[in-house]
Amino acid sequence: MLQVLVLKIEDPGCFWVVIKGCNPFLDDEVDYQKLNSAMNDFYNSMCQDIEIKPLKLEEGQVCVVYCQELKCWCRAVIKSIVSSADHYLAECFLVDFARYIPVKSRNIRVAIETFMRLPYRAKKFRLYCTKPVTLHINFCEDSAEIVRAKKWDSAAIQYFQNILKATTQVEAKLCAVEEDTFEVYLYVTLKNEKVCVNDDLVAKNFACYVSPMEDKNFDSLEKPRLNIKSASFSNKLNPALTLWPMFLQGKDSQRMENKTVKCTMDSLKVSPKKESEKKQQYISLKDANKPLAVIVCPGWKKAQFIFELLGEYIASCRPLHPVLLTIGLHKDEAKNMKLPRGCNVVVTTPHSLLRLLQYQSLLFLRLCHLLLDEVEVLLSEANEQMFAILDNFKKNMEVEERESAPHQIVAVGVHWNRHIERLIKEFMNDPYIVITAMEEAALYGCVQQVVHLCLECEKTSTLLQTLDFIPSQAQKTLVFTCSAAETETVCKGSAEQGDKKTKSVLLLSERNACHAVGVLRYLERADAKIPSELYEFTAGVLEAKEDRKARRPLCPYLKAFGFCKDRRICPDRHRVNPEVDIPRKLSSQTLPVLGYIKIIPFYVLNATNYFGRIVDKHEDLCATLNAEMKEYFEDSSNKATVEKVEKFGLYGLAEKSVFHRVQVLEMSQKEDTWALDNVLVKFIDEGRTGLVTRDQLLHLPESFHTLPPQAVEFIVCRVKPADNEIEWNPKVTRYIHHKIIGKLHDAKVILALGNTVWIDPMVHITKLSTLKTSVIDYNVRAEILSMGMGIDNSEHVEQLKKLYKGAKMPSFEESLNQTLFHPQIKWFQKEDVVILKIKIRNVKDYKCKYFRDRVVFSAWVGEKFYLADLELQANIIKDDCKCIIKYDEPVITLAKEQRESWCGLLKQRNPNVAFDFDHWEDCDEDKEDSHFAKVVNSKNLSCSVAGLVETSDKSSDEDESESE
Repeated sequence: MLQVLVLKIEDPGCFWVVIKGCNPFLDDEVDYQKLNSAMNDFYNSMCQDIEIKPLKLEEGQVCVVYCQELKCWCRAVIKSIVSSADHYLAECFLVDFARYIPVKSRNIRVAIETFMRLPYRAKKFRLYCTKPVTLHINFCEDSAEIVRAKKWDSAAIQYFQNILKATTQVEAKLCAVEEDTFEVYLYVTLKNEKVCVNDDLVAKNFACYVSPMEDKNFDSLEKPRLNIKSASFSNKLNPALTLWPMFLQGKDSQRMENKTVKCTMDSLKVSPKKESEKKQQYISLKDANKPLAVIVCPGWKKAQFIFELLGEYIASCRPLHPVLLTIGLHKDEAKNMKLPRGCNVVVTTPHSLLRLLQYQSLLFLRLCHLLLDEVEVLLSEANEQMFAILDNFKKNMEVEERESAPHQIVAVGVHWNRHIERLIKEFMNDPYIVITAMEEAALYGCVQQVVHLCLECEKTSTLLQTLDFIPSQAQKTLVFTCSAAETETVCKGSAEQGDKKTKSVLLLSERNACHAVGVLRYLERADAKIPSELYEFTAGVLEAKEDRKARRPLCPYLKAFGFCKDRRICPDRHRVNPEVDIPRKLSSQTLPVLGYIKIIPFYVLNATNYFGRIVDKHEDLCATLNAEMKEYFEDSSNKATVEKVEKFGLYGLAEKSVFHRVQVLEMSQKEDTWALDNVLVKFIDEGRTGLVTRDQLLHLPESFHTLPPQAVEFIVCRVKPADNEIEWNPKVTRYIHHKIIGKLHDAKVILALGNTVWIDPMVHITKLSTLKTSVIDYNVRAEILSMGMGIDNSEHVEQLKKLYKGAKMPSFEESLNQTLFHPQIKWFQKEDVVILKIKIRNVKDYKCKYFRDRVVFSAWVGEKFYLADLELQANIIKDDCKCIIKYDEPVITLAKEQRESWCGLLKQRNPNVAFDFDHWEDCDEDKEDSHFAKVVNSKNLSCSVAGLVETSDKSSDEDESESE
């Protein structure tokens, strides 16, 4: 496959591309940039030299021209010449950019041989064996038919352009090269679905397949009629078209393919001829407010894709009024669901459909067509729900009034499995089965799969030994060989064994390591006997594969939910890498691994995954940076735009009156890479990304580079999507986005890795100063659960802890398994110092950090971790403070900044801090509850004030008090 970037489109038979990646047809992009630079230097310096101007101009002449738009000299071919009063005007084609431009004769130069050595950068492509068609109308016979055409219809060109404009990736499979044109099968990726453009144009009757020989004889032959049943093209047509006959006949059908299919959608486009025949059957189904067809998809994301695809298809046929149905766990949602009048098609998921059937089964009395997309996934992951739906469909069809109504099940999938056999036997009448993948046909036909592991040098002898075994009963087997030579060896060996029956086997050697995992998965689906050596070999392959992913990002599903659905095919890492996952530094301090923090989300990725900042109430470095940047850029002389934008470079960006630091992630690839305009940037202090123009980027002085990026990833723990989904429904994400974006939240840290902090809970708190208490407005996890789209994920944190096993990160591993405790503290003061006695014994690994108005003490006692973060009533001289162990207890001495009596130790009360009356100093002690202690839920505000949590003036007598 060639990865390409489309530069210019004339029609599907002529479009220009740049080939990307590594292949024989590609020269390094750097070489073209060097060529461009060299040509500009040469022709700019020789611009007055008459000798390098061509003596005459001719069509087809290769030359070098100056392009006003690109501001550079370019290689070109003259296409046509027009004379005027004072000069010639030539239409030139830029062979490296695929552009037609008019050029005055004075801007045309002779092409120097040195500059013509590199092949033209723009390559001419056309779709292989794909030719235009048109509708031929015979007014005499009052008939119409689709026939070959000599040029592409404008609608076909427009559709081709729209596909390439909407795609995120374009690939080409080279089939032939004729003169300077590459003939290809073109593949595009649309919304995570790979589509063959050749097939798509044929399926939509914009084109037909024609063999090279027929193409050559086209002019001398009678115009052939397009026939989708033509044997010569059956293997090239969109496989979805094979479902047309049985769909229009009302037959149940089962479809297996080796690629993602769209035949469900094609099947819904009923042809005009058949529509009139079916119309009478649907007349008896009187209620027009009930659907005729239901498309069941394995998840909301695929359902949404199909729903959007339906919108495109129905533009050319009768209105179907499709509805996308996703219903949560709440019963009221299913009871109150109303379908719009005229709805003919419902696109939904198994769980949503079953919930609706339980409360509104009458809605589906008119149902005629049940379409199952990715049927193997539906029957494997939602087996109980699917067969309940099928039972309901079967019972409805057995009603006497519906005997004449159409009844059809269409199941489309990629893999065959045993559940599909039950579907066919119990729920399909006269099924029509189409299988285009040979390996799936082998499973359907119950072909016995036999595998042997051996060394490459022993492969042939091992096979011949296996063929000596003759079973008592005939067995079906399958044989694979790597070359024609091996095939001859096998045939020769088996022939020498006389009348013995040959048995086909699959041999795996060390050269086939890359296929081991796929073979194992296939054998598991075939219920074959699998050698234990294959399991061990595959485990080793997977282990080596995981080792190679050491620098890959940690799997997002593992981070978000504690599990990955299929590690064997997941491209990301599933282990903790101590070199990568050490919590990064936001300034002089690393990300917190325990305790309480305040955060502001600026970008919501999904319902539980956000990017934002940690707010330090003592020192907000980001606010300081923003103020400095604003002051700097308010001077207009400092707003210098960037001439040359570099990938991953750091720049300034103004949004209204706020200035941000941004990093360039990608340059625009829709246009030529030498004429960039838009750039994708990341706001490194907020975590969001955005598309901006190049002239918006400002030069950022080095002094603003020193502070590390402040954006941190936050993940809310212990909740996951309902219905076995692995992606959050957009309804939940939108709700959470509007709820939390830009607001200050309190959160408890569960753990931290790299730039990710796991939190639980995450709450929004409002302080009620008049009542001396605080109210929890909402808990994010509880809000998600209340929508009915999420369920409890109690194993999430435990699974995250398991990530640390085997990783050499002891400090984090220890902290994960500990509950945070606040030590009991006794304090008293003297004229110049304040003494704090920490009432814990047998202390190990203690630390004490001092700030001007704050002190943080932490220590381990056995298996318990103690932390005290104290915000002081007055300021201290941090360099003169100290912490020592005295009488087996820590004693902290704080040096006062001013020699005066403190009326209390802390700005807020703390139940774990008390005045030491053994050292009377005529000073009362302020005490405050621990974090969240005086916080009440806003839902309980209807209770009387007397019901609020009261502050206790008594300190706990216990030695240990859990901070939670």
